[in-house]
Amino acid sequence: MRSLKIRERGPELISCPTCGRTRIDLFSLAEKVENYVQTMETPLKIAVMGCVVNGPGEAREADIGVAGGNGVGIIFKKGKVWKKVSENELMDVFMAELEKMEDEGHKP
Repeated sequence: MRSLKIRERGPELISCPTCGRTRIDLFSLAEKVENYVQTMETPLKIAVMGCVVNGPGEAREADIGVAGGNGVGIIFKKGKVWKKVSENELMDVFMAELEKMEDEGHKP
């Protein structure tokens, strides 16, 4: 129903398939994000990408995304880097921003 635009409740999660540039546990990161967003109702497009170099550009259509590697993580919105944090802080900061976007009903 989502693909036909009949029902657009809840986020759409996209992720890269990984490549040689991936320097983060992408599958674990994607799983954590997927588990977190399951109860969200706001129709967000969320990207989980494996590298900070190409991730934001490849997922520029996403409302919000996360990418990381080599101890650094970034959160991006519409392909532009919004915040850079340590990899240890990445999920906490990302989930806090997702929660904020959910609370606001994703008003641009």
